[in-house]
Amino acid sequence: KLTLNIFGGLFIGFTFFKSEDTIQGSQNKLFAVFMATILSAPLGGQLHVPYIKMRNIYEIRERASRMYHWSALVTAQILVEIPWNILGSSLFFVCWYWTVGFPSSRGGYTYFMYGALFPIYYTTIALAVASMCATAEIASLMFSFLFSFVLTFDGVVQPYRELGWWRWMYHLSPFTYLIAGLVGQAVGRQPINCSGEELVTIQPPAGQTCGSFMGEYIQRAGGYLINGDAASDCQFCSSRTTDEWLGPTFNIYWHDRWRNLGLFICYIVFNKDELNGLVVSVPNEMMY
Repeated sequence: KLTLNIFGGLFIGFTFFKSEDTIQGSQNKLFAVFMATILSAPLGGQLHVPYIKMRNIYEIRERASRMYHWSALVTAQILVEIPWNILGSSLFFVCWYWTVGFPSSRGGYTYFMYGALFPIYYTTIALAVASMCATAEIASLMFSFLFSFVLTFDGVVQPYRELGWWRWMYHLSPFTYLIAGLVGQAVGRQPINCSGEELVTIQPPAGQTCGSFMGEYIQRAGGYLINGDAASDCQFCSSRTTDEWLGPTFNIYWHDRWRNLGLFICYIVFNKDELNGLVVSVPNEMMY
């Protein structure tokens, strides 16, 4: 767990090392968050084998003898796994957050959501999937299928505005609210400083300055001019702030960050209730 988190944090962090506040740099930060969530697949998969072994012992011995209540199995597994997973995610955060170049002033929310809530989420969902499977191999297949669903429809690989009628699945994916919360807090509501390659050169009509020619367009569509008083070679940046492209393209808004955190907590509560229900209601002969 710890090795995967440390090397994963360093690898992703140095892949997007010190991303600037340009359009490309902001996109790099978005994908740095997206790639950070992918670690939940191998980390969750590590839980299946020990959990199923302990569950089999419980089914054969403790349940038959009524020595322990079923809640002891669930509670013990969660209490054992979550502290280690929070420690691992904390190490990942330290290796990843400042290496990518996220602002220190916004680190508290990001750590709470990624370092504390995220490991609780993937712990509970991984144990819930394992609870309805007879073997770790089947649990791994089902967990991979579920993970591919939440990853495909979280609005990053396929942006929200291009999902079409699949948008209803976007709203079902818990990663939608995880990524929107993390990106909205760490990247949202920040100024964009376009690099030279990102500036568009526009020639205004004779007798007009860049500001008078582009002013109405900028007011409607956003962006800003580098040389508003010039009469030629207008240097135009298509985005003034990160919200101007995060919102329309990915449906990510800075002001939704606390709502997204609350909804993500709801998924954690659902996972815990689902885990309890599956342990109680799914006997061995009905498992996949």
